[in-house]
Amino acid sequence: MTGIIVTGHGTFARGITTALELVLGKQESYIDVNFPSGDTAVELEGNMTAAIDKLEGCENIVIFADLLSGSPFNTAIMKAMKDERIKVVYGVNFGMLVEAVMERNNGKDADDIAGNAVETGKSQIGVFNPNIVRDDEDDDEEL
Repeated sequence: MTGIIVTGHGTFARGITTALELVLGKQESYIDVNFPSGDTAVELEGNMTAAIDKLEGCENIVIFADLLSGSPFNTAIMKAMKDERIKVVYGVNFGMLVEAVMERNNGKDADDIAGNAVETGKSQIGVFNPNIVRDDEDDDEEL
């Protein structure tokens, strides 16, 4: 199984994890690593190491970080450079995390999980336009 770690600033990782658990339930081989105010980079590195160690039985690990170039991301990529099992995806949003966990639970490999998560994340970003909905409703009324 592919292990999943979610990390981010503040309590981002715990927050997105609670939302995930509401939708999909508690997950195995899944760990959230927060970087709360007051923690140092050394503490974050220690917490990330502990999370990776807990997933030692996993064939691969995908780490989802909140932000490119932030401390959680930088810590994750340092781990990935030393452990070929680790893939790092940054800019995580809720839709891509749900997709990644479902794909992982269905046996997809780490490369597919990471790549598909990025595509899902991109497709779920946009600006709602009420005029499009109104136009669709008008079309339905003409039928």
